[in-house]
Order: sequence, then structure tokens, then C-alpha cells
Amino acid sequence: MKPILIDERITANKLLHIKTIDSPYLNSPFHFHDNCEMIYIEDGYGIKVIGDHVSIFNKGDIILMGPNVPHILTNDEDFYKGNRHLRSKAIVIYFSPALLDNLLPHSALDSFQKLVKKSSRGLEIIGGTKNVIGKEFETFTIQDELTQLSVFFSILNMLSTAKEAKYLSSETFINTYTGQDSAKVNAIYQFLMKNFKRDIQLEEVADVAHMAPTAFCRFFKQRTQKTFSFFINELRIHHACELMNNPDRTITEIFYECGYHNPTNFNKFFKAITGETPSAYRKKIINDVTL
Repeated sequence: MKPILIDERITANKLLHIKTIDSPYLNSPFHFHDNCEMIYIEDGYGIKVIGDHVSIFNKGDIILMGPNVPHILTNDEDFYKGNRHLRSKAIVIYFSPALLDNLLPHSALDSFQKLVKKSSRGLEIIGGTKNVIGKEFETFTIQDELTQLSVFFSILNMLSTAKEAKYLSSETFINTYTGQDSAKVNAIYQFLMKNFKRDIQLEEVADVAHMAPTAFCRFFKQRTQKTFSFFINELRIHHACELMNNPDRTITEIFYECGYHNPTNFNKFFKAITGETPSAYRKKIINDVTL
């Protein structure tokens, strides 16, 4: 499996590479690589695709991905309209599990290897653990390198023992992407994630991939293990879930904004993807806020 778009600054003999992002929007393309990657979203929101998982990301989110987990994070369309009040900020830590295997004491090795194995599906840190690690990240970039290493090992220790994390990609997902796919897959994802709120014709996205419609459908299903239409509905429904957090928005307004023209299709796909009806989902949010 040839990794796509490896960051050339991550060398075989470097334990950590730390990248800070502060820009109008995220511009990292779809990729995977041989390193583990930890992302802290300092500011911004949008959609993430990790393996076969699709969901919203928000300020404060912490994600850990193991080697060769394909992923892309794209900001909401608001960030591409030149709004000076919106910024996308993140701290990304790349680290080599192979090098850490040789550095960690034997007593810590087993828990670390289990963490790396779990991260092969992508992990999102939640609950109190997310809050504690988030506080560590808030001062991470202003520390000297030795302190950063100390904080990094502290974070790893918390992650190795924490139960407050959820898998992202499914257990059955297999990475079938190749190095030759990189430009094509990135163009497809960027186009769909920026245009899913409107009607997209199959021929239109096939043109983006420079493929005939039937060849595109076959290619997309082989790589993502999903049909093109199901992926579009995933993007729309997860965006709808985010909009549900605003009590001033009606469900009718939300389904129109997400690209649906009638409540029947919206309700059908909402329940298929979330397991709940839109009304039940919103009621749960209201109850959580009340509590």
C-alpha cells in the first residue's frame, strides 16, 4: 500500500512533527501516510471523512488516526466566502509508532500498542478526557521542545488508559486507495463536500474525475465501499444534525438547506443514517441541553 501525500518533513528518524494551522480554511488534501496523526481543532467547523466514516467536526475536537488511515477534513462553505471573522485553526502532531516502540519502557509498551491498534479505525476523544487533553493543547505550541515531548507523553498516557473515546471508521473498512488515486479522489471529495447542499448530477461529478458515469460509480464504490448517492446523503444528514443544534431553525428549513426537496426523503435517510427520526433527534438535543 503506497501512502498518499506524505509530508516530506516527517522523516524516518524524527519522533514528532508538529504543525500549526491558522488560515481562512483547511487546505490539506485527502491523504494517508505511515505515521500516527493527532489533530486538535482549535477553531473552525466542517465535515470530516475518516476511512468510511463521515461526520461534522467542531472547535475543541480531538482525533487520533493510526498509520494508513485515509482522511480529509474540509471546512463548511462559509469559510470559502472570504468572511474575515472565520478562521480555521488546528494543531497536528505526527508521530512514528515504530520509533516509540523502541523508546517506551516495557511496562508502557503493551498499552501503547493497543492504542495504535485502536487508532487504525480512527478515534475521536470525548467527555472529560477531551476537556483535559484540550487544555494541554491550548499551551502546547508555546512550550519548548523538551516540554512538548513531556506533554506529548502525558497525552499518550491519558489516551492509552481512557475509555472516553469512540471509533470512527467501521471495523470492516479496508483501505483500497492507491498512490495513483490521490489527485482524482481528492478532486471528488473536495467537489462533493463543497456542493452537497445542491442537486449534483452524476455526469457532473464524473466529469470532475475525468471518467464516464458508469466507470465513476464503479470506482467510487470500490474505493469508499459506498454508493455515490449514499455518500451524498451522509454529507447532507450529518450537516442537518449540526443545524439541529440551533433551536431557532425549523426541521423544514433544515431539510431544504441540506439539499432535500421534500420531507419524505429527508426523514427516510435521516433515520437510515442516524437511527432516529429528525423529531426524536431534536428532542434528545433539547433534553440534553435542559439537563
